[in-house]
Formats: sequence, C-alpha cells, structure tokens
Amino acid sequence: MKNLLFGMAVLFFTGAANPIFSQKTESPTFVGNIEGVKEYSLSNGMRVLLLSDQSQSNMVVNIVYNVGSKDEGYGEKGMAHLLEHMLFKSTKNMGDIKKQLSDKGGQANGTTWFDRTNYFEIFPSSDENLKWSLQMEADRMINATILQSDLDKEFSVVRNEFEIGENDPTRVMMQNVFSSGYTWHNYGNSTIGSKEDIERVKAPTLRKFYEKYYQPDNATLIVAGKFDEKNALQYISEYFSAIPKPSRELGGTYTVEPAQNGEKYFEIKRNNDQQIIAAGYHTSAFADKDYAALAALYEILTSDPSGYLYKSLVETQKISSVWTFSPVVRDPGMVYFNFDVPKDKDLNQATNFVKAELDKVASTKYTTDDLKRAKAKLIKDIENEKNNTINFAINLTEIVGAGNYKLGFLYRDNVEKLTLEDINRVAQKYFKTNNRTLGVFRPSSNEERVFPTEFRENQIADLVKGYKGKALEKEPAPFEASIANLKKNLTEGKLSNGMKYGLINKELKGEKVQGSFRFRIGNEKDLQDKNAVASITAALLKAGTKNKTKEQIQDELDEMKSSINLYAYGQSFILNISTYKQYYPKVMGILQDILTNSIFPETELSKTVIETNTWLEGQLKDPNAIANNEVQRLASPYPKTSIFYISSLQERIDDNKKVTRAQIMDFYQNIMGASNGVGTIIGNLDPKLAAAELEKTFGKFTAKSKFVEVKPTFFETKKQDKNIITPDKENAVALGTSSFRMAQDHPDYPALVMANEILGSGGFLSARLPMRLREKDGISYGVGSYLSVPITNDVASWNYYAYLNPTKRDAVEAAIKEEVGKALASGFTQEELDSNKKSYANERKTNLGMENTLINLVNTQLLFGVPVEKFDEQNTKIQNLKLSEVNDALKKYLSENNIISVFAGDFNKK
Repeated sequence: MKNLLFGMAVLFFTGAANPIFSQKTESPTFVGNIEGVKEYSLSNGMRVLLLSDQSQSNMVVNIVYNVGSKDEGYGEKGMAHLLEHMLFKSTKNMGDIKKQLSDKGGQANGTTWFDRTNYFEIFPSSDENLKWSLQMEADRMINATILQSDLDKEFSVVRNEFEIGENDPTRVMMQNVFSSGYTWHNYGNSTIGSKEDIERVKAPTLRKFYEKYYQPDNATLIVAGKFDEKNALQYISEYFSAIPKPSRELGGTYTVEPAQNGEKYFEIKRNNDQQIIAAGYHTSAFADKDYAALAALYEILTSDPSGYLYKSLVETQKISSVWTFSPVVRDPGMVYFNFDVPKDKDLNQATNFVKAELDKVASTKYTTDDLKRAKAKLIKDIENEKNNTINFAINLTEIVGAGNYKLGFLYRDNVEKLTLEDINRVAQKYFKTNNRTLGVFRPSSNEERVFPTEFRENQIADLVKGYKGKALEKEPAPFEASIANLKKNLTEGKLSNGMKYGLINKELKGEKVQGSFRFRIGNEKDLQDKNAVASITAALLKAGTKNKTKEQIQDELDEMKSSINLYAYGQSFILNISTYKQYYPKVMGILQDILTNSIFPETELSKTVIETNTWLEGQLKDPNAIANNEVQRLASPYPKTSIFYISSLQERIDDNKKVTRAQIMDFYQNIMGASNGVGTIIGNLDPKLAAAELEKTFGKFTAKSKFVEVKPTFFETKKQDKNIITPDKENAVALGTSSFRMAQDHPDYPALVMANEILGSGGFLSARLPMRLREKDGISYGVGSYLSVPITNDVASWNYYAYLNPTKRDAVEAAIKEEVGKALASGFTQEELDSNKKSYANERKTNLGMENTLINLVNTQLLFGVPVEKFDEQNTKIQNLKLSEVNDALKKYLSENNIISVFAGDFNKK
C-alpha cells in the first residue's frame, strides 16, 4: 500500500529566556505506561506522552492539535494550513521563531491534515534544547502575533504550494476521487484549501480560528528520544500547566457522510501524457477494527508480486502499476486505488479491465497464504516504525488525530488477530459497486447500501479504557553522538576478494540492523551505452532466482520484517539492507542468492520497462522534470558515447525499450561485482558472525570487467537564460547552475560551504535567497541553493532552485539575480557568518545522531580513504573562518557571467 499524502499540507524546514506565564503551576499527573509510552495529563486538559530512548543522541518535541481541514467552515477552506504557516512567524514573548530555529540547527516541521495539525523540532539531546522547545511551543500555543503584514506575504507562498500540487496528475486525480466521493463531510476538501479562501482571509478571522483550537484541552504534547524525564516534566509544568483551560466548549464536528446511492464517475482532461484510472471506496474510521482487515486486504490485492489485482492487471500488462492509499482518519474514511496506464494503451479498454477486476474483490475467496503474507507485511511495517523512536513519535501525530494514541496499539493487535473470515467479510461489506467512485451513475433497485460504523468520543474512550498493551521491550544502550565514540565502536576488515567492510556496534531499538554497500564497477569501454541496462538490471535482481520465485523472496523478507534495495547507475552499484539481529544470517543468505543466482524472467523485464516508462511519460510535460533535465544537458554536453551523457526524457524511454534479457545477463555476469567495493553494517552484531556472513555473501561476488574509474570532464558554463513553455501547468520552476573546479580537500572548500549556507541553504529559511523570495516578497514556496563538490575529482558546481507561479517568472528571476549580485558585490556580514556557524555546527551534531550519517562516514572512509575525523575537522575549519575568507571564496568561484538558468512553466498565463 503506497502512502501518498495527496492533500497533506506541509511546511518543511531544517534548520528567549523571559518567563511566559505567571499563573500557578501544577505537576503533570501520571496516567499510565503503554509499552514505553508514558502518559500524563494536566488539569487544563492537555495530554502529555513521553517516549524515552537513551540509545538516541537526538530528541524531538512534537505537539499535536486536534484541528485540521475537517474543522473548516464556509469561507475557511485552507485556514488550518494557512495558520500552520503563520505560526512560524513570531510570538509575543519568544519573538522571531524562524530565526531562533535557524540558530539552533536541527530539523523542524509543521504539517496539516484532515483531523490535526502538528509542529515538531528535532535537536541534539540537551537540557537547553529541551527547555527551549517546550517554552517556545507553550508560547506559540496562545501568543502567536498573526500580523496582517505577515499574512499578506504568506498567502502567496501557500498559493504557490497549492499550484505545485495542481501540476501533479496523481494528486489531482486523488483529490477528485475524494471530493467526488464525499457529498457532505469535509474529508472531500483538500487540506491545502481553496485558493480563493486562502487569498481573501484576513488576520482577525484567522486569529479567531487560532484562539478557538490552539488551546491545551485540544492538544497532545509528545517528547521522545534521549532526554531527562524529570526535567521534561518540570518544564511542562512550568510552561504548559500555567495556561488556563478555556471556557469555550469545542463540541466537535458531527457531520456524518450518508451512504452512497450509486457508483459515481468523473473525468479530468488536462495537458499531460500520463494516463490514470482511479477508484475510491468509502471505508472505516481508524478506530474501527475493520481498518486492520481492510489494510490486509489492500496488501492482498495490490502487492508486487502476489497481489490479485497485480497479477490480473500488471502481469498481463493491461496496466503498468497499481497501488492504494488509505488515510488514518478520525471518521469513516476512503481507500484510493491508483492504476497507471501506458499512453499506448486504450484508456477505455483499460478502464473496463479495471472495473471488471474490482467487481471480483467481494466474491473472491481469499486463502490462508494470502492472510499470512499480508499480516507479515503489515507487522513488519508496524515494528519497523515503532523501533525508530524519533519517527514513531512524529508518526503518532496521525493516531492522535484519529482519536487517541492507544488506537495505534489496538490496530497492531487487530492485525495480529486477523482471520480469513475478517478479510472476506470486509471485502463483501465495502467493495460494492454502489460504494465506488469511478464511473457513471447506474440506477438499480434493492441496493444493499454501506453504512460504516460511526465512533463518538465516548465510544473511543470506552474502547481504550484500561488498555495495557504488551510487555515493555528492552531499552537499547545509550550511544554518544561523536566521532570518538564512532571510532571506539568501529571494526574494519577486508574480505577475500578485496572488499572492505565496517561494523558499527550500536544497539538499535528492537535489535534492528541496517547495512549499506557501495560497489564501483566497470570501465568506460564496458559501460558504454549501458545506463538503461544497469538501472533495469538492478531493478530486476529481486525478480526471481534459480532457487526462489519473486513472490517467495518478497514473502520471506516480509516475514522477517526485512528489506533489500538495489540500484545501479554510472559506475556505482548500491545495495541497502534493513533487518533485525535474529534474521541477519537469513537475509544475507537471500542476498547471496540474488547476487549469484538471479534469472531475470522476460515477463518481469517487460513489466519493469512498462512501469518505468509509464512514470517517465508522466514527466514529459512536467516543468520540474523538464527543467532539471535541460539544465544538466546544457551544463554537461557530453557526447552520446560517454557514460556521463545526459539522455533526454524521451531518449530514456526509447533506451529502456531496447534493453534485452541478453544485455542484462551480460551486465550481471561480467560487470557486477564486489571486489572494488565497501559496506558498513550498524547494529549489535557479533563481529565474527557479521564478518562471516559478509564473506559468504560477497566473498565470491567478483566481476570479470576490470574497474577503471572514469573521470568526468570539466565544462565551463557560460551565462544563458532559457525559457521552456509547458502549457496548462499551474506551477513553474527555475533552476540554475554554474561550474567550477574544486574537490572537497581543497583549502577553499570550507569557506565556499559557508558562503553557500549564507546565500541559499543554511538556517531556518534565514539564508538570503529564501528570506528575499519567500519571506519578504512571498513569490516562491521553495527556493534555495546547494553545492555539488566531489571527493575524487574537481568537477564541481553551485546550483539554485525556485518554485513559482508562472506569472511571477520575471520577479523571481530579478530577485535571484539581485541577491546573487549583492552577495558578490558587497559580501556578507559578520552577523550572518556568526549565525550560520552556529546553525551549521548544530546541524552537524544532529546528523551524527542518525544511523545513515554514521554508515556514510564509514563507507566514505573505506572507499575513498577519507578518515571519519574529517567530519569534525570540517566543522573546526568552518568555525575558524574569517569573514574575508568567506567573501573571497564566493567571488572566486561564483560569477554571474557563468550561470545557466532554465525556466519551465506556462509563462503565457496572465
């Protein structure tokens, strides 16, 4: 089941000591402990959840308000999301929220959905960060300024976010399924809202909405990761308990969607090559036990390769792919089915095929193997989420929005208790033609209409009352986020074929194990004209071996809550694994089978090409895809014979069609190998056992083709501005690049990194480009810059991006050029340098608390000989930079005369 958040509005960023209240405070009251989730309450109605994980080096503060697009009235569509944006502006006591978040580094985000809005901050664990986050969220709860001057700028940013979604055919289709399927309930409205309402709402109206819903009795505060629980409770008491419980009664929403009277049909006609068939069925609320049975049914229907719809539609090549999405919601929801159709297929005929297969869902007799397979996949996903404490705390947002955090545990319990009767029952109950949104209205008599069960507040309270959960799991050991500690817990070695490996001894929650491997392959001669072959070969490695079918491989991985992902491009073959300590040997055994015994069935090759090309066809008229492809082709004009040649989107489609099984077998048998590669595993594994399994898996995985690194060519870019018209597209994009010579070991590299931080990538929207285009002018939802500086060669580039309304094209171009010109002419200020040094250091510390960062550091050391100590050395160099060095580096490597800019969008719009 694909979790595509079609309407979730997201404000994403990376990036005061005065007391807030003077009222009497109280200590939070302990309510209970459900599997490590400690619940507390305050007399003002606020719920508090604490999730301690001392193995983390980071902490997250996440606050969830039970208000979303469901709660919006006439003329208020999009108000919850717009308010989410506004609450990143300022508060009465804390001042500029973005500036302080920027100074602290870390990561922060705000999201809005049907039933809830949330805000969270991830920081390195410290008492200072914990106290600041709690103090800030308490002040933001009731003291946001919500100024009309800020709103005047922000509504354009939100409108641009709306327009970005309008360019995506899949999002447009999903939104129309929901809006057509719901007659009265607000789940039919997009969270981003109505463009007209967004543009017309005034600050006083927005403040009324804020004062009604942003109150302690409508909030759940979640603190997770590594933190001092005693201090957390003290700060919560100090900052939140003093907020009085409001006198108003929310009352809640009471609209119930009536049963559908017949099948609904809609059609959208827009300028795009992508063909999509979509279907929606009214289903259950998350609190309903039917939700678990339905989730299993979706897996049974759509999973690759065992799904019934997958087998009947994708394997027969009637369509190219199928997936589902069923949001976690408070009231009876809807499941969305997406069927992608290649443009060379007849859409009417494909629609008839889809409807015929959907009509079979209710009458199919599912098997115990179907149930076992689906339960394994769902339980794997549940366990993997639970064992990542930071993500788990953030994902609890959805469960809280659905009514109560304990519902997540009940859902898991319901999955574990599923029977075959449950699957057949929900299939028969919900999958009726008159409950579907897809086709035309067809009158009929004696219809058995579907009435999903409604859950009132008291029913949910009764449902979770006294729930105890499972026994608490063993807490993983603490792990200090530092390079010194990484080295202390690192074991390095070499296999018989020359492959190097690293083992990081770190206990992960649930005894999880992660691994990442990177193999350098081939040479210029052997890789010529093989870009498509390489990509498809990697995609097909799990399509079956001499010993196991594709279905058996996927079933075994799901049973072990594990995954294997493989990619190939250029001279890189990338392999990632995720598993658990007890399953590590078995997963490595499956991997060995894949690497040595894959058979690449013709039918799977054909399906993969069709699926890949269907996706590419959807990109042919997408402004972002077009601009990205074109700016690369202009900046790197390699000949077609080069392995670095940038194919056009249509060329990629044509090349994929030419790939044969013989080419794949040749690539697999002669070019793929591990001799010139490295890999790092993180987890609490016995080093001897881990190394022995690596030897079994990779020791004999050698390539016949000799690896010889192909160095890229340096092309000096020259000033060029190019417009590409993409008709009938609501959003546009601007991309730019400028080339220069530099490797990461160059003395100027730290200074250029900091220059780029100040110009376009650093802080919490505080870099110059986002401050100008988003915060000041309000003409771009997303804008910034980034560096691409390699390790082993000196072909580098500076790049920028901006998303915009097509009518703002000239204003965006002028603003970007003006800001770059000002930086080059006048340089940066000492205040900017000091602020970005601090946020850069904090962000680096946050990254060290993430498993992927540790793995990448070790792999870089093994592959390129870059010691892990360079991570700290880089920050030391940054902190010691002088302002003159930063300004000089920018002027030395960036010139307005060398920037290629590509603008793609419907610039004929008025």
